Amino acid sequence: MNVTKESRVVPVELTVRPDRGGFIVEDARTGDYYEMPEPAVEALRRMREGGTLGEIGAELAGRYPDEEIDMVGFAGQLFELGLVAQVDGTAIGNGRPDGESEASAAIEGGVAGRNRRERGGFLWIPQSFARLWVHPAVRAIAAAAVCANIALIAAKPELLPRYRDAFPFESMALNGVTWLVVSLALVLLHELGHIMALRAYGLPAKLGIGHRTIFVVLETEMDGIWRLEPKQRHVAYLAGMGADQLVLLLALAVQAAYPGEGGWALKLAAFAAMDLFVKTLFQCCLFMKTDLYYVLENGTGCYNLMERSRRWLAVTLGGGSDGGRGADKEPRAVRLYAVLLVAGYAFQLGLLAFYFAPQLIASAAAVVPHLADWDGGAAFWDAVVFVLEFALAAGLLVYSWRKQRGGGAASRSG
Repeated sequence: MNVTKESRVVPVELTVRPDRGGFIVEDARTGDYYEMPEPAVEALRRMREGGTLGEIGAELAGRYPDEEIDMVGFAGQLFELGLVAQVDGTAIGNGRPDGESEASAAIEGGVAGRNRRERGGFLWIPQSFARLWVHPAVRAIAAAAVCANIALIAAKPELLPRYRDAFPFESMALNGVTWLVVSLALVLLHELGHIMALRAYGLPAKLGIGHRTIFVVLETEMDGIWRLEPKQRHVAYLAGMGADQLVLLLALAVQAAYPGEGGWALKLAAFAAMDLFVKTLFQCCLFMKTDLYYVLENGTGCYNLMERSRRWLAVTLGGGSDGGRGADKEPRAVRLYAVLLVAGYAFQLGLLAFYFAPQLIASAAAVVPHLADWDGGAAFWDAVVFVLEFALAAGLLVYSWRKQRGGGAASRSG
């Protein structure tokens, strides 16, 4: 619909919460969230009061002389996002576009992003019970576990996980099954930490399958997390790693208490320690959307940090236009993260080219030919398990890619 400076545009019912450097605005009908600066929030308030776009624009220009105010453009932005209820007294259908295109910022900073509609889940977990998982005492114990793990490995370097810990048994088929069962159990425990944190704050959670580049992961969707204070978000983001560190401490303690023994319990403890150690390093890869990435994003207040950094890189290196989104005015945190992003991608490409690809090729060359052996021996079943695991991982990765292309950018932690 065409609007002018004389138009009176009334937005839908919105809930506004102060946040670092701006405001989080929630569409009360759909549960979608948007980050907006103060001028945009003030514009919404004045629009609800019934002022014309021209009147509101003139008022805001006086109050915010350093901001570029374009109320007609801002109204168009609200139309694109389905946030308009009425125009000049005429009700507007509030259908939302099918695509996930992000509106450009008519007011600097504008609508920086949005999350998918909130979906319920795990509501059967009592909030009172979930609070026990994120009690300050439990969080203190988890923090102490991090220090204890570092101290244990420093005092006993032999506890540092090694690649051979991934092969506790001679049978590759048994190793594969062990990896699948133990790793899945540890991942579910990690995600349970996120789920309990969300339920402790009365929010729903949903467990799904996602990916970080080529790595398939389970992830907890946290669409409602923007209702929380920044400190509470930190708790939810770090709850999974807290569970990891407690289990890692147990695994290291078992190995330290029974050194040199080769029983199955010690082998499983070493396997679990290696799995959790690698996952902790993975969480430190901030160029992917790991738990620590969301902690960084939440701590800096630069939401959509990765997307904003990519856009800044495209404009800076490509010399193109940012469509009026203000990429040239991004804060220092966005520019610094862009450097980390480039370095991280280079590191990951090197890791794929010189580590994962050769490892996969060598494993396939050693195992797959035994598929031709129909005698039912150990080598044949090793090959079968290897192929099935590879097919499962590849199928989940393709599923996650397709799901991401068809969905939005909800907050996830995994």
